[in-house]
Amino acid sequence: MTHIDNRHRIAALRGLLLGLGCLSAAPPSIAAQAPNGNSRISLTLGIAAVLPADVRFVDGDDAGEAALYGADQFDAGTVGVGLEYGLAAGYRFGAFRAQVDLGITGRFTYEGHSNYAPGGPVQPTEARVKARRLLLSGFYEFGALGAVRSWVGAGLGANRYHLTDYIQRFPNPVDPSGHLRGGPNGEVPYTALPSSTGHSFAWALAAGLTVPLGGDALLDFGYRYTDAGRIGTAIGDIEVVRYNEDGSRRRLPLTINPTIADLRFHSLTATLRWFP
Repeated sequence: MTHIDNRHRIAALRGLLLGLGCLSAAPPSIAAQAPNGNSRISLTLGIAAVLPADVRFVDGDDAGEAALYGADQFDAGTVGVGLEYGLAAGYRFGAFRAQVDLGITGRFTYEGHSNYAPGGPVQPTEARVKARRLLLSGFYEFGALGAVRSWVGAGLGANRYHLTDYIQRFPNPVDPSGHLRGGPNGEVPYTALPSSTGHSFAWALAAGLTVPLGGDALLDFGYRYTDAGRIGTAIGDIEVVRYNEDGSRRRLPLTINPTIADLRFHSLTATLRWFP
């Protein structure tokens, strides 16, 4: 299961509590600046700080090709911190708001380690991943803290990902003179996995606070948990680069089954909501 480590949890919680504390100090007079309620349609522009997420790549469904990992082998690591940008359009029904959300991430970096038996204690891996997510969401506002209103929300939809530049390296194999030997000038043997683009079911839960900015604008601060479904590499040829005893380079194409990993992450969000 994906999780973030305790240091990131504590830092994120402190930042969120500090921000919410500042919002709770907003003077009640700001409440008079809230939208007058004549417009039910809202447009939203937002940004989210996506916190580090742990993932583990394993073999996917058997498609009749070679399995990359096999039993008890995998590639585990972390998708690093990144930004996600959002656009949304919503419609209010009293305290309830229905909304269509589009989220677009930057290019996140994955860094991990594989655990092939002959690969030795250090087997660094890396990849790049970006995604687009479309959700149909619902939000419900309740309670108030001065001018600030609280809300909860949930959404269902689809995630489209693009995974590229996936490389596994073997700088310190168990047998330095065996089939994972390095090149004559310190070159490191590696395996490059095929790029992949795919879709998966996604869902999200969220909670936060809304502060009025005056006129027809609101500012929403929140926390969001997202299950973006599965990502992975497609069926295809991997590039296996090895070195012979004489130092010459070998390139061995090999077709493999897909690999998969569950992607779940936490994020802190800030959105500007406008009522045209």
